[in-house]
Amino acid sequence: MHTFCFNVPRKGPDLPTLFRRFYKVAAPYWFSDDKVQARIQLASVFALTLGTTGISVGFNFLGRDFYNALANKDQEQFTTQLSYYLAAFAGGIPIFVIRDYARETLALRWRSWMTNYYMERYLKNQTFYQIQSQSIIDNPDQRIVDDLSSFIGTSLSFSLTLFNAMVDLISFSNILFGIYPPLFVVLLVYSLGGIAISIFLGKGLVNLNFMQEKMEADFRYGLVRIRENAESIAFYGGEENEIKLLLQRFRNAFLKFNSKKSLLMSLTVPLRSCAYISTSIYNKRTIGWDTCPLHIHLRHMSPSPFICYCVLQ
Repeated sequence: MHTFCFNVPRKGPDLPTLFRRFYKVAAPYWFSDDKVQARIQLASVFALTLGTTGISVGFNFLGRDFYNALANKDQEQFTTQLSYYLAAFAGGIPIFVIRDYARETLALRWRSWMTNYYMERYLKNQTFYQIQSQSIIDNPDQRIVDDLSSFIGTSLSFSLTLFNAMVDLISFSNILFGIYPPLFVVLLVYSLGGIAISIFLGKGLVNLNFMQEKMEADFRYGLVRIRENAESIAFYGGEENEIKLLLQRFRNAFLKFNSKKSLLMSLTVPLRSCAYISTSIYNKRTIGWDTCPLHIHLRHMSPSPFICYCVLQ
């Protein structure tokens, strides 16, 4: 039986507690019988991520020389740089594909192990019965199917995004500082400001995401319940009561979705404003870099995609 607590705020844990919970869930796989292959694959993914960052830096310099030749109308240099550009794309893009493939392979391997692990624990010592009878956890089936997949995907993506962001910060900071030191300072302030705004406006999304998933799981449970008890409902004529219960559950999920969209809108406005401001500030005409394609690569310093992803997850 499911109970609904719509107006009870869910207080999030502090960072030490969050890290302890994360370690408790994530650690078993990395110390299991599959630990050797898992660690090798993880190291490969990080190495490929580091390689893609180096390729991005190389593209940056190739782009600079390419646009310089284009701006100077130097046909010979343009042809040479174009050939370099095409060769770099042909050799570099497969590395990005291999990195993504290795990451997805690791995620599937990790998910397969964790699914077996939690299924065994769920069915051991009648744990499933205790959870159901004592209402310890709502929708344990969704926890095993959806939450495990989300946890693994988010953990890998967050770790790689954080690693990639740090490497990008070091790599492209050197480029920006070498071109124009004041620009580096401005971008650093802009990034810190974007982080602060994103965290302040987006922290409520964590609870909203949790409650929305819970409401949607309750709605799906109601539909499954009708299918499993179709004969009894039809025999006793319980269609009217069932449709009322289903619509109530759907409305609860819909309200949470609307609240989430409203908060997302309030988060998007300042971030888009920062993006447009940065575009106007760093436009090549404003700064006067007529031959530098740096404005194309400013996204490597922008916190918006990274922070939005972290907040939304």
